[in-house]
Amino acid sequence: MEMKKTKLGIVLSGGGAKGAYEAGFLKALSELNIQPDALAGTSIGALNGSVYAAQKDTKNVAKMLEDIWHDMASSEALKFDKKKAFLNIVEVIAFFSPLAPVHRVVKTTTTILRGCRSQEGVLTTEPAENILEKYAPVEKLLKGLPFYVGVTESSGNMIDTLRFLGLSHSGITDYIKVQSLNTEDMYKIILASAALPLLFDAVTVNGKNYRDGCLSSLDNAGGNTPIKPLVENEQCTHIIICHLDHGSYFNRHEWKNVNIIEIRPTFGTFSSDLDPLRFSIDKIDLWIEQGYKDAVKILKDTFAALNGKYERITSEYRSDQAIQSLINKKFSIPDDY
Repeated sequence: MEMKKTKLGIVLSGGGAKGAYEAGFLKALSELNIQPDALAGTSIGALNGSVYAAQKDTKNVAKMLEDIWHDMASSEALKFDKKKAFLNIVEVIAFFSPLAPVHRVVKTTTTILRGCRSQEGVLTTEPAENILEKYAPVEKLLKGLPFYVGVTESSGNMIDTLRFLGLSHSGITDYIKVQSLNTEDMYKIILASAALPLLFDAVTVNGKNYRDGCLSSLDNAGGNTPIKPLVENEQCTHIIICHLDHGSYFNRHEWKNVNIIEIRPTFGTFSSDLDPLRFSIDKIDLWIEQGYKDAVKILKDTFAALNGKYERITSEYRSDQAIQSLINKKFSIPDDY
């Protein structure tokens, strides 16, 4: 009997400011001395995951992410691109102005078509880029843990927004290994994974425009919880998923031969549809602490059970080996013994 090597993967879901919960989750991992072999993330999970992948060591990452989230809470985590916001306002004013020289029907058609095709958002990625450069430098990512992000090919603001609202199921998730890209595209694909329509620009990588992997999560179960590349590409035998919602479109029964542990927020942790945009210190502290508590509660019990199962399997394996060794030496017990 050959024992399969245990390989652990960590999946970090998307959810904007709710990603502070993942900082608490990682703090629990560090205290329980849990170290993964590979990582995957979508949206804010891709940003948190990039730091994890680059730094490797769970203890270091847990402290870094707590500092990062406190910094985001005390600064402008969401910054408007003033030029784009200004142009959008001017366009709206021009459209409704009675003095505008363009015929109303022509303007309506042009505006709709522009909105359908547009790949632009009104927020800048500068805060996220600063985090990547400081805590996940490219040279460390290249030597770091295997790291995958979930992205969706963009079809323009209108279709992408319909996907986000669950009114279109046309998107399919692409799972891209960050270390497989040219160095100039590594940050781009991480930012693309968090690029929600209207808020952020689509990001071009290898000739394709990408946005948030969650845009296909209703049609493709792994969009917001990218377990697939960890199982199929990295052959992980165990997966720990940190969700940022009570429910999930993730189907754990799809992966029958993989041990999956899911950490979900206690009911009441997130109470508003606006929570993904609430980068405030009171919420950040609350969510970090809750992520820690939920993870400790589930992981302690689960790993105790897994350790017991592992010890039993190991004992059986050693017993089988000893018996086989005796058989090979033609050892036998006399019938009249």
